Amino acid sequence: MENKNIKNIILALLLFLVLTCVVQAAPMTPSEIINESIEVLKEMSVSEDSGAFGALLKEAKGIAIFPSIIKIGWGIGGQYGKGIIFRKDSRVRIWYGPAFVKIKSISIGPQIGIQSIALVLVISNERGMEGFMEDNFTLGGTASIAAGPLGRSLSADTDYKFKASIYSYSISKGAYIGVSFQGSAIEEDSEANELFYGKNISNR
Repeated sequence: MENKNIKNIILALLLFLVLTCVVQAAPMTPSEIINESIEVLKEMSVSEDSGAFGALLKEAKGIAIFPSIIKIGWGIGGQYGKGIIFRKDSRVRIWYGPAFVKIKSISIGPQIGIQSIALVLVISNERGMEGFMEDNFTLGGTASIAAGPLGRSLSADTDYKFKASIYSYSISKGAYIGVSFQGSAIEEDSEANELFYGKNISNR
């Protein structure tokens, strides 16, 4: 039992070191985050399943885009990425932003390898938006999260009806994949906000 605990500690340390190297080796500038986020949305817009996403976005309160989340697994898994969030004023249908955010999490289970995933979160209500304004927000905590509907349109029998606060779309190599980000922590990226706007601002 003791040897197993030591092994887990070593694996956790190795994972931390690998994640640290990934973050330090390829930091994304605010402009790069925005440009890559645009490419993600372009990719989604030409998909045959983009109709449902577009209809969902039309009624949304906001959207968060993480163009490249690095997901690493080796017994213990971890993921980290940077992204942007926009808020929509539903009264005049004008989008405001971007504000910069980070996502990260650690998981335990059978997993191995390295993967880059794009994540788009459609925020359907004020509870979801309020979560993103917190210093540290957990997906699936105070605001529920569910997989976003796919298809050419939102049919009448589609069971979404904005029951969840956030709908997620995860994409890898041009295809939608069922990766869960439940329990992932969302944090304000104050450094990116300051670099982009030239002053220290808050997502609040």
